[in-house]
Amino acid sequence: MELSVPPVPENKTYCFDIDGTLCTNTEGEYEAAEPFADRIEVVNRLFDDGHQILLLTARGATTGIDWRAVTEKQMADWGVRYHELYLTKPSAHVYIDDKAFNSETWDWQVCGGPPPRPEQSVMEQASYLDVTYSEERAPFGPYPAQLASWISENRFLTKGRLLDMGCGRGEFLSAFSSLGFDVAGTDISPSAPTLSPDFDVRVANLDSAPMPFENNSFDFVFSKSVIEHTRTPTVMLKKAFDVLRPGGTAVIMTPSWTHTHWGPFYCDHTHVTPFTALSLQDALHLSGFEGAHAEHFLQLPAVWQNPALKPLTYLIRKLPIPFRPHMNAPWPENINKFIRFSNEVMLLAVARKPLPAEARIK
Repeated sequence: MELSVPPVPENKTYCFDIDGTLCTNTEGEYEAAEPFADRIEVVNRLFDDGHQILLLTARGATTGIDWRAVTEKQMADWGVRYHELYLTKPSAHVYIDDKAFNSETWDWQVCGGPPPRPEQSVMEQASYLDVTYSEERAPFGPYPAQLASWISENRFLTKGRLLDMGCGRGEFLSAFSSLGFDVAGTDISPSAPTLSPDFDVRVANLDSAPMPFENNSFDFVFSKSVIEHTRTPTVMLKKAFDVLRPGGTAVIMTPSWTHTHWGPFYCDHTHVTPFTALSLQDALHLSGFEGAHAEHFLQLPAVWQNPALKPLTYLIRKLPIPFRPHMNAPWPENINKFIRFSNEVMLLAVARKPLPAEARIK
């Protein structure tokens, strides 16, 4: 039986707490608070439906510090739509009210919103990079430099300021920097800045937190093997769009579901959103990009240098040849890599942020 959700009564006044309800509870370090995008979406939907939205916070109630300017800026940066902000809430351990709801138990879906906020992602723990991308499992090698060079020559074409979204251990930061790009990175892992101390790396969960760089501040965005980890990929892509300057280029790489659905896609249990070429193009267009094109891409520099080898990769995919790490295989590492990446095909999408209308006319 399908359950129907009763309509929300019209013309209601909703009073929302801020810390621990619309953002993380930072125990007084309010500048470090990170927004809960899913809950803010519900608040904004109520606002758009004509309800009165009040924000009530105890910031400064015990210290006497005036947090209004910081709070108003955060609400603006996070896109919270409201009518009044009150900083007059007394600080207490327990609030008793005949109309109160706990933020963890209130049905945020009653307004057609997303489900309650999930627990912290394992990717936000330092151990994720330590385990999944350990040097033993994913040893450092020449591939990042080779791929960065290929993308620079074939897709970016010029140099400029580049953001690596999901920079991980920082190999592509180093690779693009050595090619003359002015690079910066963002990653969900708290280990990322330590792993790339020579670059500007900022930690952010781009599924729920704002982009930690200013809008219109990069010429290029590069992201490899990141978007498949996000449950709301267009949220990440919209942040990539916003941070690009008009006319800027994004290159997004992710496993091809067409080629990896039989097993390799789920070797990392944090993969949650698969893509085909068409679905990746659609996601980019829905996020504001123009001219999005996604193609199947072989992570084999030998094939880039000698396209005559490409038919061999088709033949390998047709044959039941085992390869590591998914199966036991006796091949030397160089042969195993050729077999593996003949099967584990990627998607490589290129899209651009449109120029303003007046620039197009000129």
